[in-house]
Amino acid sequence: MNHKARTRPPRDAEATRARLLDAAEALFADRGYHAVSVRDIAKRACVNLAAAGYHFGSKENLFVEALSRRVRPLNERRLAALSALEARRYPPSLEEIFDAFARVMIEEAVLNPETGRRLNRLLSRAFAESDEIAEHIFRQELLQVALRFVQAIRRVTPGLSEAQAGLGLALYAGCVIHMLRWVNRPPFPGLVDPQASHDVDAVMSNLVAFGAAGFQRLAGRDRRKGVRP
Repeated sequence: MNHKARTRPPRDAEATRARLLDAAEALFADRGYHAVSVRDIAKRACVNLAAAGYHFGSKENLFVEALSRRVRPLNERRLAALSALEARRYPPSLEEIFDAFARVMIEEAVLNPETGRRLNRLLSRAFAESDEIAEHIFRQELLQVALRFVQAIRRVTPGLSEAQAGLGLALYAGCVIHMLRWVNRPPFPGLVDPQASHDVDAVMSNLVAFGAAGFQRLAGRDRRKGVRP
């Protein structure tokens, strides 16, 4: 008997992992964390349930990894943009810092609408549906990035406390997540210029102006109260 002819080639572990992440990303984005099971993910990925457990161990790990693989390269580009600003002979403006923080995500949403839609939903669900998952993702993927931007912001807004800078950045980040939806499926379509909503520079101009005005207000309030950094 020709056993060699009957033997199937081994499954590519990286391909299996990628299929599971693709399936998890799609299902979590569409249904939410609690409405999706590991069995649902395995079925969509066309792999057996044991393979999902072998590669990720739990539904929580699948969610974290599905989001992290999208967020991580964007964070690398954010930090590269900020480092380029800080390497100049003159300091960056507050507006430039905000542009560096948000532009890569807006570009991704405009150039790749489906990726932008899923990223918006995954981020929204991560912070709305599970505090433990949100905390894990923040520590693993966002904390060091946030701290870098907080430091940069404080250097160009004298008198702004670290707590206020952190609060302001959290509020601005919320605006960025919402804008990921706005550029693809705005909640108030009658109030949106379709052409402007797909113009990255136009979107960024409005987003940055809104964020910078809020930070300047916070900085002014801190000075009036005598709060020191």
